[in-house]
This record gives sequence, C-alpha cells and structure tokens, in this order.
Amino acid sequence: MSEPIEEEIIAEEEAEMGPAAIARLREKLATCVKEKQEYLEGWQRSRADFANLKKEESANQTYKEERIKAQFAEAILPALDAAWFAQKGEWFAAAPEQLQTGVRHISSELGRSLEGFGMTLITGVPPDEKLDFAKFEIIREVSTDDEKKDQTVEEVFRPGLAIGDHVIRPAQVSVCVYKKAG
Repeated sequence: MSEPIEEEIIAEEEAEMGPAAIARLREKLATCVKEKQEYLEGWQRSRADFANLKKEESANQTYKEERIKAQFAEAILPALDAAWFAQKGEWFAAAPEQLQTGVRHISSELGRSLEGFGMTLITGVPPDEKLDFAKFEIIREVSTDDEKKDQTVEEVFRPGLAIGDHVIRPAQVSVCVYKKAG
C-alpha cells in the first residue's frame, strides 16, 4: 500500500506574494508551532506538578492530624489507665456503689472521648478473629484444654489504642494456649 501524497495547498494570495514571502510565512508558522508545543509541554508539567503538590499536601495534612490525635491519646492514656486499673483492684468490689459507678463513668467517658477522635480501644479479640500480634503484647500465657480457646485473650491487663489500622499502643494481655491433656 502506498503512502498518500501530501499536497501542499497554497492560498491564492500567497502564490501572488512570491516565494520569499511564502518562505517567511512558513518560517513564522514553524516558529509558532514550536512555541505552542513548548507552552503546551510547560502547562502539562505545571499541571502535573500541581497535582503532585496537592497529593503531598493531603498526605502531610493526614499525617499531622494523626500525629495530633496520637499526642492527645498519649496525654489521656494515663487517666484511662488509672480508671482501668482502679476497676481491676480487689478493693473495687468492696468499694461503695457510688464510687464504682463514678469510676466506671470516668472510664467510659474517656473511652468515648478517644472514639470521638477516631480512635479505638483494644480490649479483646472479636469472635472468629485471629489474635493480631501487632495489637496485643502477650504478658502471660495460660494453659487451656479447650481447643476453641486457643489464642484467645484470657485477661486484659492494660487496654491498647489504635487510630484506624495504626496501633499507638498494644494491649497487654494474657492469652490461652491449648495443650492436649495426656
């Protein structure tokens, strides 16, 4: 298949201007086409740079927000721990009902405050979910002869905290470990 022949179409006015004028016009046109391409490429680079800047700024903003949340959590965790440990003490069961209610309320409000900022307290493993070692620090293993309890949280010593999928502090727990009787 032969390539189509490109015919040069010259306007009637150009033909009358003479070859020197036509050459100048063609040169000017070539310069304009070259400049247009340079401007287009510069605009495309600027557009890509701007899109990249927006992505980077968004990522920086997300990081700053998570860092502020983490700082807030680190400031509030000692109060949450105190309320948590207070409920674990033997004296708590013997304490007056009003005191128990007050401590539970404080603990609950601290937890809700953290959740209001998109944080989650890590206090156990949901049913049918494997123990995630990024979320839990195993302090003690407890033997069990019930295979269904294998790798389940037996007791939470200190709750953990996460922002989304990012664990700020793992929960300290004891875990059941299945051992065949025999």
